[in-house]
Amino acid sequence: MQRRTAAIYAALLLLLAAGSYATIGAVEAPVITITNPEYSYASGDQATLNNKAYTVSAVTSDFAELEWIDESIVKTETWEADDTIKIGESDFLIGPLSTVDSMTSTFILTEVRPIGDVETVTVNSQTYVILQTDSNTSSEPSLLLKEDYLTDKYGPATQIELSIGDIIEYDSKPTLIADVSDQIITVSWSSPKTNTLAISEGDIIDSNGISYVAHFENYMLHLSSDV
Repeated sequence: MQRRTAAIYAALLLLLAAGSYATIGAVEAPVITITNPEYSYASGDQATLNNKAYTVSAVTSDFAELEWIDESIVKTETWEADDTIKIGESDFLIGPLSTVDSMTSTFILTEVRPIGDVETVTVNSQTYVILQTDSNTSSEPSLLLKEDYLTDKYGPATQIELSIGDIIEYDSKPTLIADVSDQIITVSWSSPKTNTLAISEGDIIDSNGISYVAHFENYMLHLSSDV
């Protein structure tokens, strides 16, 4: 009998404990109420936080995403003589080194013209195109300097003279000639990066030394320092 009573008592304790946990689990988060928010934003609005200009890219009933673009990021690249780079729709050859003028910090780019599917031969360090002057394959072919062949086919090669401070359309982006020294050409271009800030209901947003609580209502983000 005593054992049965003890078992019933233990079962009651377990039920009471489970009820306590259930009560604890049912406690709801406090409801945020804002009467006069300092700031209210809808999707597409501009917001300034910590002196950064954000665009409100999305707002739902309990979440917002803000974006700001860091314009300060600059990427660099170095070129050397005989490098081939793309300017606009054409390829250009840098150099040779003797064309780089260290006194005036200028250099020359020469257009690379495709030679196509023709036979060539090198004689005394000069490249010639082999031309068949007669339909009779047994006839003696003639040789034409590669540069003369390309000029006949395309016209004179385009040359571009550049110096420090010039801007060109390199690899489909505006690029600055930043430095020319020791036969190394340094170029730079802006590479903006988009950063995102995710905000949920009740988040604390610090801006310029003031803490704001985030609240959502009617698909708008409200920020208030007085909650």
